[in-house]
Amino acid sequence: MPEWFEVFFDRFYYETYSVFEREERNEAEARFIMEALGLMPGEKVLDLACGYARHAVYLARWGLHVVCYDISPYLLGKARERIRELGVENRVEVVRGDMRSLPYRDEFDAAYLFYTSFGYFSDEDNRRVLQGLRDSLKPGRRLLIDQSNPLRLIRDAVEHRGSWRVWYEAGPYTVLEESRFDPLEGRLYVDRIYLDKETGCRQGQAGFTLRAYTPWELTALLHRVGMRVERILGSPSGDEYRADSPRIIIIARRPQ
Repeated sequence: MPEWFEVFFDRFYYETYSVFEREERNEAEARFIMEALGLMPGEKVLDLACGYARHAVYLARWGLHVVCYDISPYLLGKARERIRELGVENRVEVVRGDMRSLPYRDEFDAAYLFYTSFGYFSDEDNRRVLQGLRDSLKPGRRLLIDQSNPLRLIRDAVEHRGSWRVWYEAGPYTVLEESRFDPLEGRLYVDRIYLDKETGCRQGQAGFTLRAYTPWELTALLHRVGMRVERILGSPSGDEYRADSPRIIIIARRPQ
């Protein structure tokens, strides 16, 4: 049986997320990534768990060379379409692979994982991801990790006694989402059922699990692989991190 992350990022994922990821948002987030990492035209960047390259195409437009790395054949197909449409084929390389086995060494001027793309695996395999990222960077260069704020997740779990259910509309679907947080594992489990918005007929089902690292856990994990945390923010607008921030954005540097 395939692992959840090998099948979750499919057509249903794309059609329910892309409707909320307007180009104004994508460009603003790409600008934030560039500024937060201190990037300059001509430098080389790793976009890990790139999805459909919603940020990479803007970075390429601004003169960066980007490697888009992801495991999803469907999203990488969408990434190639997007790269062609925006005319940046000469600055973006698309690579399919498992983030636990990055093949790069001292190659990138920066790397980033954006929009909750870290924590898919066991603690040891998550450490391997960070170790691979650290080794992929040139000495002295930065990594950016953007995650949902786990303290807000814990608040929701307390409020709902560990599990909760929500309905929402996204693209052509009405989605039933059931979530459960295990406080002993520090892990979120989510199952989704996709219903046709017009007919109510069931179209598909998918689920994922995520290790929700607190700021101090993630900081310790980065230190363990030889990264030094420089700053922690609470949103792509550059707000400082607080307990009720919507995101946790950690910027860390590989020492010289």
